[in-house]
Amino acid sequence: MALAPQFATHRIGSPQALHTLELYLDLICPFSAKLLTGLREHGKVIPLIESSPDVASSLQLVIRQVPQPWHASSTIVHEAALAVSKSVAEPGDVKSYGKPEVISLFQKFFFKLMDEQKSFYDEPTSAETPNQTRERLAVLAESVGVDKAKFLAAIKVGKSNGGTPVTNDLKLHVKYQRQNSVHVTPTVALDGIIDNSVSSSFTGEQWTQYLTEKILPPGSKL
Repeated sequence: MALAPQFATHRIGSPQALHTLELYLDLICPFSAKLLTGLREHGKVIPLIESSPDVASSLQLVIRQVPQPWHASSTIVHEAALAVSKSVAEPGDVKSYGKPEVISLFQKFFFKLMDEQKSFYDEPTSAETPNQTRERLAVLAESVGVDKAKFLAAIKVGKSNGGTPVTNDLKLHVKYQRQNSVHVTPTVALDGIIDNSVSSSFTGEQWTQYLTEKILPPGSKL
C-alpha cells in the first residue's frame, strides 16, 4: 500500500507483506482506541507481525489518521502525532522518516496517546486554551523520548491563518479519508476494500479466525 515518505512512521510491518490492513482511526474516538488495544493485546496481531515470520510476510498495518470535527481537540491531537515524527526526523530529509528510531518514537507516542486519550476529550480540553493543550501534549511526547522544544516548534501556530508546520501533512490524511468516503471511526480496509466485518469489539479468538481465514496462507499456525 503506497505511503508518502513522511508517513513511513504509520506502517507496522513490511511493505512487502502480501496483505494490507488499513486502520482509519481518530485519536479521540474510544472505539478507535478499543480496536487498537485489540490489535495490540487481545488478538496480539501487532506482536505477531513483529515475531511470527508467517504473519510478518502476510500482513502489514497502515494507520490512517481521521480527525473527527465534532471533537474540538481532535485536530490538535492529530497534529501532535505528526509533530513527533517531524521533530525526530532530520530536517529536509524526507527519507529519514523511515529510520527505525523515528518510526519507533512515532508509534510509541501514538499508542500512548490512544491509551491516555481521555485526558484530551472534549470536557478537559474545553477548560484550557489550545496552546495549553499543546503544552500537555508536549509533556506526553517528552515522556516517550521526544525533545520537547522541537515538538512544540512542530505544532506552533504561524501567522494569520496558515496553521502549523504539520498542517499540510494532516490535510493529506483528511484528503485520503474523504476520497475513500470514510466517515466512521474506526474503519478497517483490507487490501483497499472496506471490511465491515471487523469490529472494535473483536476478541482474541475472533482476530485469530480473521487472520486464519483472510490473511495467512493455508496451513499456517499462530
